Amino acid sequence: MQTEVKPLLNELSKLRKEISTLRSELNDLNKIKEDLYSDKESISKGIVSKINDIKSFKRERDDYTRKVREHKKIRDENNKILKDNSQKLKILTEKKDDIRKKQKFKEDPSKLLKEIDDLEFKIETEGMSFEKEKKTMLRINELKKVLGDSKGYLEINSEVKELRKVMRDSRKKANEAHRGVQDNAKNSQEKHEKIIELSKEIDELKEKEKKSYDSFLKSKDSFNKVNDKLKTKLVEMNKISDELKKFKVKTKEEKIAKEKKTLEEKSKQVNEKIKTRKKLTTEDLLVFQRTADDEDREDKKEKLKEDREKKIAESKVAEKKETKEEPISKENKSKKVSDKKASKKKTTKKVSKTKDSNDDQKPKKVSDKKKTVKKEDSKEEKIETKEEPVVEKKEDEKPSEEKQTFLE
Repeated sequence: MQTEVKPLLNELSKLRKEISTLRSELNDLNKIKEDLYSDKESISKGIVSKINDIKSFKRERDDYTRKVREHKKIRDENNKILKDNSQKLKILTEKKDDIRKKQKFKEDPSKLLKEIDDLEFKIETEGMSFEKEKKTMLRINELKKVLGDSKGYLEINSEVKELRKVMRDSRKKANEAHRGVQDNAKNSQEKHEKIIELSKEIDELKEKEKKSYDSFLKSKDSFNKVNDKLKTKLVEMNKISDELKKFKVKTKEEKIAKEKKTLEEKSKQVNEKIKTRKKLTTEDLLVFQRTADDEDREDKKEKLKEDREKKIAESKVAEKKETKEEPISKENKSKKVSDKKASKKKTTKKVSKTKDSNDDQKPKKVSDKKKTVKKEDSKEEKIETKEEPVVEKKEDEKPSEEKQTFLE
């Protein structure tokens, strides 16, 4: 038997060393793999962050571009008004000059008209004396008489003034719109340049991410290979452990069978001595006692088995009744539990009493010898257990699974 067990024990020891080495290697590879995965994840997060920045810049750029279009439209509209009115102004100026040449004005009618407007404004706004106001009104009337012959000229002059006012407003609006076009175009260009810069950075990060992911896949492949090796070794170790257990059980059964056989033979001899009324030795008494104990043990086992089956059947019946009946109150439940505990204590006391009575009935010498025999048996069992290998059965370790993210 020992010749069969020894190679298995050697193989088991060898496998344990290999498994320990593989586990250590697997832990190192797992750390490398996880670190590479973390690097890849941090790069991916950086890419996502920059993509979000690009989206934000694009929104801002598009907003500035929209404003550029709006300001361009306003500028173009006002430039068109300026262009159209400049043609009209040219025609009116030519007409005004022709009238002035024909009528030969001593003074410029427009200046006279301006003087009239100024004097009228003074009368309305300033607190003049009666004499001064009278003089001002006389001056206004004189000027109006002079302007009486230049009615056509003044009408054209009024149109020219109105046209120039419209042109001034249009020019102002066109200039403001042009500044808006320039400012928004500048801002739009800045955002566009930032987008281009970030796009280049993303391309670089994608290259890094690819390299990092390739390294991670290689490390994962190495990890899986070592893990597969470890699994096979664990399976082999478990097989050997199972075989050793079988040997252990077999040797124990053989030992028990051998002891039983010798006990039966000795028991027959003791029975023969009793029949022939020969003198019994201490050893014969011990054999007789042991056979009786074995029989009692077997009877007790059978009785315990029957009691257990009976209790299971009773509990099932009780459960069925409880489902039909109303729920028991908490006080009743506690009483039932205490009753059960009390009954258990009684049964344990009875068993202890019966054991004590049996011990009292046995002779002291026999019991002492029996103890020595039991001690010797226990020593033998201990020696045997020392020789038998202790086999640890370890479960297969599962490698950690990680998420693989891909940036689209």
